[in-house]
Amino acid sequence: RLRARGRGLVCVPQSVVYHVGGATLKKGSPRKTYLNFRNNLLMLYKNLPEAELQRVMRVRWCLDYLAALQTLLASRSFGDFKAIIRARKDFKKQRKDFAADRRKIQESRTTAHIPGKTPFSLLWQYYIKGIKEYSRLPKY
Repeated sequence: RLRARGRGLVCVPQSVVYHVGGATLKKGSPRKTYLNFRNNLLMLYKNLPEAELQRVMRVRWCLDYLAALQTLLASRSFGDFKAIIRARKDFKKQRKDFAADRRKIQESRTTAHIPGKTPFSLLWQYYIKGIKEYSRLPKY
């Protein structure tokens, strides 16, 4: 959001940050899976420029259902499968509750694109091309 508002970001390597992150929920927790999927969908909805929103959400729809199927077939995790499906349903219900947030964020943009966004899919690079290290990603 800061970059979309024309602001810069800096790094202070000497700083120390303590962050629990998702450590309060176990990695295999369906609740964690649900929150990861639902919150990421809401983040995309609120922050993506209008020109990208529909395309990204269509691709994301396919990838989410593919992920749900993968958890069911490969991991045999019915809990994660249900969590992903529920996250999609809840996102659809909650989206209207975040419409005002989206409008406010979009109105505050000073650029139509997302600064720092890669012109390639990280999923494609990782799963299809087998690139597992940041330093090996294509330069852009």
